[in-house]
Amino acid sequence: MNRADVGTPRRESQANRIARLLVEDIRRGTHPVGDRIPSERRLAERFGVSRPVIREAVSTLIGYGLLEVQMGRGTFVVGQPTDGTPAEQLSLQDVVNVREVLEVGALRLSARQGSDQGKTKVSSVLDELTRAVAARAETAELDSALHAAVIEASGSPLLISLCQGLQQQIDATIRISPHGHSMSAEILALHRALADGVLHGRVDEAVDACQQLYEQHREFLRGLLG
Repeated sequence: MNRADVGTPRRESQANRIARLLVEDIRRGTHPVGDRIPSERRLAERFGVSRPVIREAVSTLIGYGLLEVQMGRGTFVVGQPTDGTPAEQLSLQDVVNVREVLEVGALRLSARQGSDQGKTKVSSVLDELTRAVAARAETAELDSALHAAVIEASGSPLLISLCQGLQQQIDATIRISPHGHSMSAEILALHRALADGVLHGRVDEAVDACQQLYEQHREFLRGLLG
């Protein structure tokens, strides 16, 4: 399988575009730290999109630590794009890079020492994720679960422990990823290719899919945060 086999990545979603434009507003000082951003309704009117799109864009920036919801008061700017990252101030781009390294290693280990139990779990989670995508349901938890299952399939207690220690940061990268809330069919195809590395020993294709997923994620972060 080559890169063309898993489809061309979908163009930038409306929510990602709005998130990027809001980051530009924060960077320019249109909404300085401490400022309350306009309501969902006003932002929806400004950008010509639905309120759920605004909600998803705002959720992305909350996940990055730029916005904070204060109950009864609204949503406020609490950080600049260069101020740092959530989850113990680790760089999200660094977390993405480390995830890629660990998953590529897990794929190669699973080919050498994987178990039927590990394959069964990967297969089960992949089936659930496939159904969620078909139903256009929330996929963040299943996305995280599939990647965790791939790591567990390595059969390495140390690798599993390393990933568990990073779980908070990993979940943060998934929440603000281009497909964090509702995965597209194209991105599902990459996840299926990733799972096939464990299920059918197609390690080279799985590594390629893994690299594509994380490069898309890096591109998204670069576009969002500069």
